Amino acid sequence: MTTEPPSTSPAEIARFFRRYGWLFVELDDDTFRSSFRGKNAAFVSLVRVTQHWVVFTVNPFVKGPDAGFGPVALKLLALANSQIGLVKVGIDDDGDAFVNVELPTEGFAYGQFAAALTALSHAADGLIVPVLQAMVIDERNLA
Repeated sequence: MTTEPPSTSPAEIARFFRRYGWLFVELDDDTFRSSFRGKNAAFVSLVRVTQHWVVFTVNPFVKGPDAGFGPVALKLLALANSQIGLVKVGIDDDGDAFVNVELPTEGFAYGQFAAALTALSHAADGLIVPVLQAMVIDERNLA
């Protein structure tokens, strides 16, 4: 008989944050807010535990322009999405860009937690300057 690995809990995520060395605030029973400073910028991240997923996100990563992201920024986000392992980038319903990592709760362990935060922070910091540059190019192309 095989037994399924246990799913992670919010209490376990709090322990993982302490082990990782990042300060955090519990926003509610299943959501944590933390922040980090990269080489290029500072970011606020959220970690939410759902029934099936642990979701790590920086949202908004970049606030969307009033007219929406232009073709250069959209192409950059699409290319980044296909080239960065473990991390997804996209645009939310408010038109803002996000960066996130989603991992299943089943069998979730500290190694996955550390890998997710590392991937999220490196991707966010590595993408911020190119995305902002692409937005400036799009803005100039409209003028």
